[in-house]
Amino acid sequence: MSFIVSLLLLCSFSFAQETDVELSRYIRLLNLKGLPQAPAKNEALYQLGLRLFYDKQLSGKGNISCSDCHSLHGFSGDTLPLGVGEGADGLGPRRIQNQGQLLARHTPALYNLGLPGVASLFWDGRIMKHPTQGGWWTPEEGLNGPTPRLRDTAATLSSLLAVQSLFPMASPEEMLGQGSTLTRVEAWQNVMTRIFNGRLGASYTRFFQQAFPTAASFNIGHVGNALAELERHHFLANNTPWDMYARGDKRFMTERMKKGAVVFFGKASCTNCHMGEHFTSFGFQNIGVPQVGPGVKDGDDRGLMEFTGAETHKYRFRITPLRNAALTSPYMHNGAFATMWEVIEHYNQPVQSLQNFRWNPRHPRLRNNMLLDARSDRMAERIRLLAPNLSRNLSLTQEDKTNLYCFLMVGLTDLKNQGALINQGVLDEIDDCSPRLTH
Repeated sequence: MSFIVSLLLLCSFSFAQETDVELSRYIRLLNLKGLPQAPAKNEALYQLGLRLFYDKQLSGKGNISCSDCHSLHGFSGDTLPLGVGEGADGLGPRRIQNQGQLLARHTPALYNLGLPGVASLFWDGRIMKHPTQGGWWTPEEGLNGPTPRLRDTAATLSSLLAVQSLFPMASPEEMLGQGSTLTRVEAWQNVMTRIFNGRLGASYTRFFQQAFPTAASFNIGHVGNALAELERHHFLANNTPWDMYARGDKRFMTERMKKGAVVFFGKASCTNCHMGEHFTSFGFQNIGVPQVGPGVKDGDDRGLMEFTGAETHKYRFRITPLRNAALTSPYMHNGAFATMWEVIEHYNQPVQSLQNFRWNPRHPRLRNNMLLDARSDRMAERIRLLAPNLSRNLSLTQEDKTNLYCFLMVGLTDLKNQGALINQGVLDEIDDCSPRLTH
C-alpha cells in the first residue's frame, strides 16, 4: 500500500513539474513578466487627490463624487451592468439608479491604470497620446496636439490617467448635472471656482501649494494630476499569484491555476489580444458582444467608431486589463455577461453566443429596462466584422474551462484582495483553486 501511495505522489509531482515546464516555456516565448511596482508615491499629491476623489464639489450639482461610481465597495466600480451617474444613490452593491440617467456603457475598473504601459483609456479609447501629431488626443480639441489652445492645462497634465479624470466632471450624465449646457472648459472653470471659493477653500489652497510647490497658479490639470496619483496607489493590484510566479516566487499558484494559465496562453488563444504585462495590448477588437442598454445612438454602440468616425473601427472596444477581474463583474463594455463562466463560454463559441444571447431587461437596481438590440442587420454586421484573430470555436473541454476560470478568477486577483473571493464563495467553488497564502 505504501508503495502505491508513493507512486501516486511521484506521478502527481511529475505532472506538476510538467506544468511548470510548459508554463516556463510560455513565459520565455511571450517574454511574460509580472507587473512593475508603482512609481514612488508623492505623498502631498496623493493626499490632495484623496480629498478631491471623495469631494462632491467636483460635480455641477454638488451631489456626486468620483468615489460614488468608483467605490471601494464596488472594487473601483459600481457593480451595475451600465453606469448611472448623477442622480443615482448608494455605493457598490447598494448603488441604485433613482434619478440617474442610464449610461451607454459599464463603469470601467481603475486597477493599475496609473502604471507604465497604459496606452488608452475609456471603452472607445477616446483618451490617448496622438498617434501622429504628438500631444494628447481627446474629445476636447482645446487639449489636443502639439500646440493646444488650452496650452497651460495641456502642459500641466502629466499622464493619460490625469487627462481621463477630467472628462466625467464635464459630462452632464456623469458629474456635471443632467440638462447642463456648459462647455467642458466652463465646467472645469466652475470646478476650480468651487474648490477655492467654497467652505474648504483655505484648506485646499494649502494642499495645492504643498502638492505643487513651484506652481504660480492652478488649473484643472492640477486636479487631474492629483486624482491620477490617488488612483495610481489607491487601486493598485500588482501582486497576484501570477505576478509572484512570473517574478520567480511559485508558492501561490496551485496546480489548477497553472493549468489554467497554460490554457490561457495556449489552447484558448487569449494572448491574441490579452498580451504583455497588463494582459492587454490596449488595442480595440470586435469580439461579438451583444448590444444591451440604450447605446450611444439609435440604440446601438459602435465602440471606437464613435470617437474616430472610421467605419473600420465599428464595434471595436478597448481590450481590458485582467487583474482583479474576479471583483469587477459584470463584464464587457455593457455588462452583458454577469459571470466569468459566461465570458469563457462566449469566447469558446462567440458566434453562437451572440446569436443565442438571452437578456432579462429588468434589473433590480435599475429603473430603466436594459433592452436587447435584436435587429438582424446589426447582428449580421457584428458577425461580419468579428476580429480575424478571434477563434470561432475553441473546443474547450469542461476541464479546460474550469482551469481557465481558476486562473482568471484567483490567479489574477491581488493577494490583498483574496479575502473578497472567500466572501463571495469563489474559492469554495473549485478544488485546488485557493492560493497558498500561509506559506
